[in-house]
This record gives sequence, structure tokens and C-alpha cells, in this order.
Amino acid sequence: MVTRVPPPMDAQTRSTVIWNIIGYLFYALLVAAGALCVWVSFFFAMATDACHDSACNASYRVFPAMVTMWIGVATVLVTTLIVMVVKSTRGKVVAGWPIGGLLGLVVVFVLSMLVLH
Repeated sequence: MVTRVPPPMDAQTRSTVIWNIIGYLFYALLVAAGALCVWVSFFFAMATDACHDSACNASYRVFPAMVTMWIGVATVLVTTLIVMVVKSTRGKVVAGWPIGGLLGLVVVFVLSMLVLH
């Protein structure tokens, strides 16, 4: 019976693994930020409470803004995760992708605010 021992990791592979672990920890923080964005979207109805006049009633914009937020957050999180998994299986460092995902969440939040107001 012949057993093969895998070769030891070189320094470059070890640092890539460490950076990828850090990247996935950043992704966990990105998921928390996405959950916060979705939670904030539940308060969009309060943004239209200040106006009681029917001429400035914007309550019809609340649900589209919420849907924009939900779909946008889901798209950013799923896209970031897919890119990170594909890149990390190819041996690339993925620690920067959650930062790009955070920028995507900011864009989604701004778009939702534009729909709401």
C-alpha cells in the first residue's frame, strides 16, 4: 500500500488561503450590511407620513422602493458570492470583492431612495 503525502504549502498558496478566509469573513459582514438595508426598507412607509395632503401623497412609491431594495440586495449578495467562489476555486485572492459588494449595496440604497422620493 502506497500512501502519498501531499506536498507542503508554499508561502504564496498559504497567503492566498489566509486572504481568502479574510475575504469570506468580510462577506459575512456584507451579508449583515445587506440585512440592515432590508431592515431599513421596512421603515420606508414612515418617509411618506409627514405629508397628510392628498396633493403630496407619495405612499404609492413605498412598495416599489422596498422591492427595489430587496431585489438589489439579493442581486449584490448572490453576485458577490458567485464571483468569490469562482475566483477562490481558481486560486485567486477574493478579499476585495466584499468591498465591491458594499459599494453595490450603497448604489442599491441610493436607487431605492430615488424611487421613494
